[in-house]
Amino acid sequence: MPNWCATRYACIGDENELQDLYDRMKRLQEMKEPLKPNGFGTAWLGNLVEDLGVDFNTVQCRGSWDDPTLENSVLRFSTETAWYRCTEVEDLIREKYPSIEIFFLCEEPGMCIYEKNSDEYFSEDYIVDYSAGDTYYLSEAEVLSELSDEFGVDFADIDEALILVEEHNNKDENDDDQIYVHKFELVD
Repeated sequence: MPNWCATRYACIGDENELQDLYDRMKRLQEMKEPLKPNGFGTAWLGNLVEDLGVDFNTVQCRGSWDDPTLENSVLRFSTETAWYRCTEVEDLIREKYPSIEIFFLCEEPGMCIYEKNSDEYFSEDYIVDYSAGDTYYLSEAEVLSELSDEFGVDFADIDEALILVEEHNNKDENDDDQIYVHKFELVD
C-alpha cells in the first residue's frame, strides 16, 4: 500500500486552454462510469490521460483529482496520488496545453516530502502538524507566532523555535503531544 501524496495546483495560461482543461475535468468527474475500470472512480487521473488521447498505461497516473475551480484566470484543483505527485500527468497537460504553467504545493509526510514551486500561488512556508490532529499551513512569521503562543516564549528566529519544539518532542511525558514542523522546499 502506498503512502498518499496530497498536492494542490494552480494553473495559469491562455484562458481558452484553461477553460478547456477545466471543462474536461468537470465532464469526466461528473460521468456515471469512468472511461476505464479503476479503483479511483471518474476523477481518476488515468481518465484524464485517456481523454487527452494517451494510453493510461504509458503514464504514471495512480491517483485522483478533486475540487477543480476556474476563477480569475487561475485553474485550481487538488490531487491525491501514490508516493509523489504525478509529474508525467503534469508533463502531458503542458504538452496538450502549451500555454499552461503549473504551480504546486506537494506533501507526502511518510517520505518527508514537502515541496512547492511558487511563493506567489502558495505563500505557505511551513506545515505545523500537531499529533492531536490540528494542521496549519503557515508563513514563517505565523509559525513563530503559533509556537510563541504554544510555549509562551518570544522567539528570535525560526531556528530557536525549532530547538524548543525538538526538546518538547523528546520529553517522555509528551509522547501523545508531539508537534511536527516541516518547511516547504522551493523547487524548480
